Amino acid sequence: MLNIKYIKDTNFEYNQDIVNNLQNYNKNQSGYGDKDYRDFYVFEDDQLVGACHTKLYADWCDIHGLYYDNIDVLKTIVNDIKKYYKGKVVGISFETVLNQRVEDFEEIGFSNEGKLEDMPKGNDKVFLKDMDFTAIDVDIDYESKSSKEPMKVHAKVWKEEIKKFRESLDFSTEKIDLQYVVLDNDKFVGGIYGHVQYEYLFINLLFVDKKYRGKKIASKLMQLIESEAFNRGILNVYVTTFEFQALGFYKKRGFKVVMTIDDFPKGFQEYTLYKKMKRKEK
Repeated sequence: MLNIKYIKDTNFEYNQDIVNNLQNYNKNQSGYGDKDYRDFYVFEDDQLVGACHTKLYADWCDIHGLYYDNIDVLKTIVNDIKKYYKGKVVGISFETVLNQRVEDFEEIGFSNEGKLEDMPKGNDKVFLKDMDFTAIDVDIDYESKSSKEPMKVHAKVWKEEIKKFRESLDFSTEKIDLQYVVLDNDKFVGGIYGHVQYEYLFINLLFVDKKYRGKKIASKLMQLIESEAFNRGILNVYVTTFEFQALGFYKKRGFKVVMTIDDFPKGFQEYTLYKKMKRKEK
């Protein structure tokens, strides 16, 4: 007999359970490998002038944690990424809510694949990608390095630069994590993890054990996390899903596709979906 209960996991005790189960499911469906991380650094006269994290995910390289002094530093970073990942990934992706960065990435050959409006208000979150691994011409010859593990001295400077950059913005970058799980007699059978940032709720992870599907558990988890976001004043929600995951499920919940990426992972499409929750009339 089932003894299902839903809990708000404020300590994120079950986060790794959600991650591991979803990764195993994805790997079984598509065959793509585990995530891989790397850091890239650029120097001028031994001074750090640019850096970023990269994440190899679903046959793509994603850039995040980006810092750069000027467009030539950005070109150097991207050239190093292209050289390292050439033959290992389908393409390189980057997301930003800053207009200047959109312009910079478009200048170096990235294409604008779609956007989420007013994220935050007055800005758009833009999704960019590049599938051309040809090196970009750079006017200045910088020194550069990459490492699987953080280079502590440089990582400290990098962290300080990111902090200064965020403080210079005219909107908050605060991120609030939310997680709910479902248990059957204290056995983990599913969960949902998301975060609120830039006046949006993003659904990062949603998993329900195969034996428990068809019992509206995923719907209940979505209801719980959406309700909490709504009570925090958040009306915008978005999610990404592979074609072998839950496209139909999200569409039934009112989400609309705003972007599709081919070969993410190879042989499959990835969808970005959006919906706006409605306030109840008084």
